[in-house]
Amino acid sequence: MSRTSAPISAGPASEGVPAWLSADAAAWASARPGPWARPLWSVLALLATVVAAIALEPVPVCSEAAPCGPDWTGMVQVGLAVGLLYWFARLPELTLVAAPVLAVVVAWEELPATGWASRSANLAVIAALGLGWAAAWARTAARRRQRQLVDRAATAGQRRLKSAGPPRRLLPIAAGLVLCALAVGAIVVGSRGVAEDERQAARATRTEAVVAGRTDLTLEVRAQGGRRITVDALFPEDYRLGTTVVVLEGDGSWRRLAAEPYDAVGPQLLALAVGLPGLSLVTTGLLARRRATALRRGAAPALRVLKRVDVQGRSWVYAADDTGRSTPLFSCVCVPELPEADEREEAEELEEGTGVVQDRIDGVPFAYAGAREAVMIGAPYEGGELAFVTTDGDGTSVVDHTVGPVRPTPR
Repeated sequence: MSRTSAPISAGPASEGVPAWLSADAAAWASARPGPWARPLWSVLALLATVVAAIALEPVPVCSEAAPCGPDWTGMVQVGLAVGLLYWFARLPELTLVAAPVLAVVVAWEELPATGWASRSANLAVIAALGLGWAAAWARTAARRRQRQLVDRAATAGQRRLKSAGPPRRLLPIAAGLVLCALAVGAIVVGSRGVAEDERQAARATRTEAVVAGRTDLTLEVRAQGGRRITVDALFPEDYRLGTTVVVLEGDGSWRRLAAEPYDAVGPQLLALAVGLPGLSLVTTGLLARRRATALRRGAAPALRVLKRVDVQGRSWVYAADDTGRSTPLFSCVCVPELPEADEREEAEELEEGTGVVQDRIDGVPFAYAGAREAVMIGAPYEGGELAFVTTDGDGTSVVDHTVGPVRPTPR
């Protein structure tokens, strides 16, 4: 789309509001964290080191002296590692808590393992977690600096939003709570399975038998008197033919190897599959609601900027004096406040001479243009909440609200 020669005015809403000039905007942009803090580097470092640690970890051999059982600590490690791959990118607030917890668990559980290769890999995991934590801290510190710079630039421009804006993250919070409840239920089921297995084992009869055969999932053992028993095995290949094993036989058909207690891997995987998305949804929704509430609770900084909406519906924001739109400061996705039902017109038209195109989001008309002046209310920073007051094609005041994270333009 061709650019208009002059931005369309935001109308009366811009009266008395200071402009966000290029000099102040450049200082705001310079407050961003350095390239080293980009989430990509933390994600790649953690992914590579975790894969190496898993590959180099000694494989335990199940025995009666050291039985294999449910690994709840391992579940926590896997959950935090997988979660951090996402939280590094989208939730630095959660990273600041989760990364130190995982580092402590790895240091406590994995470093004592024998073998310099395994210890070195786990030390690398801890170093990757340190990088991710430092990057998250740098990003949150940059947010504080950027808020301070915007407050300083908007000293003479404070505005209070008259409207409550659209509902904020109610559905994600509700969905996240449901998923978290399912995760708790899966953990309860797994814990009960472990407890029941322990009760059965306490009453069971111990039978020594010789391994006579094996399949991919079972062992064929021969007890005294020639009685043959088939028993499930997690790792049949660990039991050589002719070796002696202990089989626990309980009520009815219950039996298992003494070296292999009940493994709650199924409930554990279910807990991770639903719990990690649930925790992320709840945290994201609560943070968004808190920021939206803070934006509307009192007077917020207001600055005049230039705003352009591309054909994908993403808004790009520029300094007020950057009429050539050479340096986009950040982008975000906005939706207008919904008008009354009788005002929702299904229209798509090009207004000659203005460069304004009418389009629709969820059936609601909105306008995008080569450049449009807007009053930005709130402080922009990564993940922040903003509102924009501008005008549509016929000069009517329009209020847009962000519905996704603010994304500063990369350096």
